[in-house]
Amino acid sequence: MAAVRAFGRKALSSSTLGKATTAARGVGRTMKESQDIERARQTLAAAEQQKAELEAQAQADIDALGGALDPLVETLEPMRLKPKRTGVTVHLVALAWVPVWKDAEGRLTPAYR
Repeated sequence: MAAVRAFGRKALSSSTLGKATTAARGVGRTMKESQDIERARQTLAAAEQQKAELEAQAQADIDALGGALDPLVETLEPMRLKPKRTGVTVHLVALAWVPVWKDAEGRLTPAYR
């Protein structure tokens, strides 16, 4: 391909055309990356706003339930429960005896000392 002159310089040759194409691709890629960054920032801002709204809603729900679930305010009713015979297991039956002496004044003194 023959070089074409414009304004006293080489304007177009195969190498300058290749360099221009590469530069144009680089500019296009840079613009796309800039747009990707801007979209990511917008997505992040929307996610942060949604998170703040959800946290505010959760706190409002917690505050609303806070008084309803207070154990100090809850009224309690006595209830008598009887165990079933099958639910009772005796592991040990024992008898302990400690001999004592009773003196004239009524005081008890251990007899094993």
